[in-house]
Amino acid sequence: MERAAFVVVSGLPGSGKSTLARGLAMHLDLPVIDKDVILESLYDSLGVSDQAWRSRLSRASDEILFAVAADARRAVLDNWWHHDTAPNRLRLLGGLLVEVHCDCDAALASERFRARTRHPGHLDPHLTPEQVAERVSAIRASYPGPLRLGGSILTIDTSQPVDAAAVADHIAPILSGASKVAM
Repeated sequence: MERAAFVVVSGLPGSGKSTLARGLAMHLDLPVIDKDVILESLYDSLGVSDQAWRSRLSRASDEILFAVAADARRAVLDNWWHHDTAPNRLRLLGGLLVEVHCDCDAALASERFRARTRHPGHLDPHLTPEQVAERVSAIRASYPGPLRLGGSILTIDTSQPVDAAAVADHIAPILSGASKVAM
């Protein structure tokens, strides 16, 4: 039986987490579990409303992500992780945790955030470019960086395109060393 192992992609909103997570999943032959995909499915099935509703669905999406990850046992996990709760929740999944931290300047992350089109349930159109920049800058100012889950941490400069295959080549031996469990 293979030991549980997760590649946890972390970083600021707009730092390139989802792009890198999809590339890593492809090169590592792992499923990607993306919280935004879950959240947007909930918007589609349950509807879009105000910020309180969005927050409720966001918390529900977190719970679904952890349940699906526990069932999958091996996956690339993509989320904007809350440093106060996520590390403990991720450790409870058991197995190996490899963190890939996407790092880029807050101004670039803000620019990317404003340029992308997301599901209307995220309520992004209600934010001005200045509000987005303020939010990302505030997050960056209080953001402690990597989650520091106790396993390997790779900090990747995502200010330029990233070679996901090269990052996957670095991670693959770590995952393969964890693939066998003594019975």
